[in-house]
Amino acid sequence: MATVAPPIPRVELAYAPTPLLKLERLSAELGLELWVKRDDLTGLLETGNKIRKLEFLVGEALAQRADTLITCGTLQSNCCRAVSAVAARLGLKAMLVLRGAPPATYDGNLLLDRLLGAEVRYCDEEEWAKVDQVMQDMAGRARAAGRTPYVIPESGATVVGALGYFACGQEIAQQVRHGAPDFDTIAITAFSGGSQAGLLMAKQLAGLKAEIVSVPIAWEAERVRAYVTDVIEQARSRWSLAIHVPDEIPILDGYQGAGRAEVAREDLAMVLRVARREGIVLDPVYTAKAFGGLLDHLQRAPGSLGRRVCFIHTGGVFSIYPFREALSQLADTDVW
Repeated sequence: MATVAPPIPRVELAYAPTPLLKLERLSAELGLELWVKRDDLTGLLETGNKIRKLEFLVGEALAQRADTLITCGTLQSNCCRAVSAVAARLGLKAMLVLRGAPPATYDGNLLLDRLLGAEVRYCDEEEWAKVDQVMQDMAGRARAAGRTPYVIPESGATVVGALGYFACGQEIAQQVRHGAPDFDTIAITAFSGGSQAGLLMAKQLAGLKAEIVSVPIAWEAERVRAYVTDVIEQARSRWSLAIHVPDEIPILDGYQGAGRAEVAREDLAMVLRVARREGIVLDPVYTAKAFGGLLDHLQRAPGSLGRRVCFIHTGGVFSIYPFREALSQLADTDVW
């Protein structure tokens, strides 16, 4: 397997390699082989794609002798929950800046944040507009208390975080070498695009043959492409990697809807469809939207992504619980 050079500090946290599973019934419906990479199984409370990013982000933090991890996100942030779990596992302190008012009752990821002992600061919209400064202020307060903080931007969206999916791409390439299917296309959900950037680097350095396609659920396509380009260029410069920005950064566009701010009925319907067809639970905010976009594209343009397609399930199962009422109503219908 290819390695990043020079060595990048890394803490092994993920339960890897995560399995590859063929979706038999959906494959039959679509007339192709549709697979899923179960990156929702990377751990216990840390489950999902964030744990891969945190292997490198926390590795860098520990190399800097940090004892406090500071990050930000929505009340149901998967990254904040993963940071909280990793901090508890490693004996570090987690400090979270969350967008929104404190709820009367904790739920989903927020409940886990508090169970895991994370310190939470809630932000209104005015404070959230300057969230980077809020995190720096929190870091200053930690230093004044004698602690050594390490700040992780929202979703771990940095060039260091992108190494998580560089490693995932290496892992898939190794699985293929050991007998797993050789995919024509690998698709992944995109918020900023850091995970796609990591996979594109692995395509160049680890012999990953598949086309790497992302499905943005919030940012417009050109903004995602710009971020992917920037991350690859940063990685090339920072670590002298023999990589380049691809001529094309494939994106399935048009499935953003209202972004993370809104979960539509069809997103919840996709959660139920996949659960009942394949026994896999997607999350309504990210993976259900992207997987729905992928299915729509495959139905509209058969063969455009090849005959063997793999979707990377990046986790987020705890995000279903705040949608319990709407999901309960859908679950009691007979249309599935």
